[in-house]
Amino acid sequence: MNTPLPYNRRRFLATGAAALGVAPMAFLRAQGGSPNDEIAIALVGCGSMGNGNMKNFLNIKGVRVVAVSDVDRKNMARSQKIVNDFYKNKDCKTYADYTDLLQHPGLDAICLATPDHWHAKIGIDAANAGLDIYGEKPFTWGLKEGRELNEAITKNKVVWQTGSWQRSKGEFRRFKALIENNTLGKITKMECGTPSGMSIKKLPVSDQPPANLDWDAWCGPAGKFEYNSQIHPWNWRWMNNFGGGQLLDWVGHHVDIALWSLGLDKTGPVKVEGKGELGDHKLFDTYVKYAYEGTFEDGRVIAVSSDFMGTKFTGENGWLHADRGKLNASDRELLRNLPEDFNTKPPSHHQDFINCMRNRETPQSDAEGSHRSASFGQLALVALDSGRPLKWDPKAEKVIGDDEQAKHPRLGSRVANYKG
Repeated sequence: MNTPLPYNRRRFLATGAAALGVAPMAFLRAQGGSPNDEIAIALVGCGSMGNGNMKNFLNIKGVRVVAVSDVDRKNMARSQKIVNDFYKNKDCKTYADYTDLLQHPGLDAICLATPDHWHAKIGIDAANAGLDIYGEKPFTWGLKEGRELNEAITKNKVVWQTGSWQRSKGEFRRFKALIENNTLGKITKMECGTPSGMSIKKLPVSDQPPANLDWDAWCGPAGKFEYNSQIHPWNWRWMNNFGGGQLLDWVGHHVDIALWSLGLDKTGPVKVEGKGELGDHKLFDTYVKYAYEGTFEDGRVIAVSSDFMGTKFTGENGWLHADRGKLNASDRELLRNLPEDFNTKPPSHHQDFINCMRNRETPQSDAEGSHRSASFGQLALVALDSGRPLKWDPKAEKVIGDDEQAKHPRLGSRVANYKG
């Protein structure tokens, strides 16, 4: 295993990279560094998703997890133990404040797996620090802050991979290839199914945060909130101040596949409309059932509902339906229509990120595509909340003709006003 670069040399490389407008890793490669140089990565957000991602990176050759950060010291200690047990040492550093972690000696990248309301702020700070980022979906909580994060990634020339890992799985890649190969002929219907309900976990009841949790730091850009033990560590996703329910959680999966397959993941709809049903829970306020659709400039319509799972397209030659672990068709012969150059053995989603860190290419789930997938869901939430269709300019990213909708928090950014 290669020895990590000493801090003074890494800092020199980062300074030189900043002067040239390139990321530290890219500068290292340009100076003749070996593509086998060990990549140092750190975890920010030590929950279940963060630990799952971290374990994938632990098992990739040439990658070393060097630090972890979380405002919950109990979660952070658990992640640190996983790393130290894996390497059979006690080298993994912990940082209660992620801004300190971004200065960790020799760091190349972070894995960002916090709740949604922190994605934009931490992502922007990491990009400005010249670090590559593997970030969880949805891309951001709000639409404007998604554009701000995208601009920071572009300006700093860092690599971003969103955890929309379905783009790297065989059944979804085949679906996209079949669509691009005109398997269905003229497509007449495009449907996406994402989950309904709330997967609420029962947590111990308390009116005071535990000693291991910095509650105000956990709330962060979302603002000041009274502590409730039912929110952290899981149920936050059922509160609009922190997450977006199943609708926004899954728009980065099955809807993302639809946009990606149709080449619509670099733009947005011109109209979004639909209906949603809220649950009767006193604390949680995200939609439990919903049906919405986005119409694009060329007239194509993508319909999303909470009554099935997967991505299904219907055309003049039949239908194709992709879901996790399966790809079905109205006629199995349709599944044979793959292009000759179809790659049957792509790298895993995490390996793809590491490969792109080394060659400075664009990963499967790039920042712009991830922002557009998240914004499809964010626009849907505005339309559902207002109870009327939303007209949208996807180039300027502005609401057309409805001042009330334009003021919806989902279309804004909570990054600029947050001072930490």
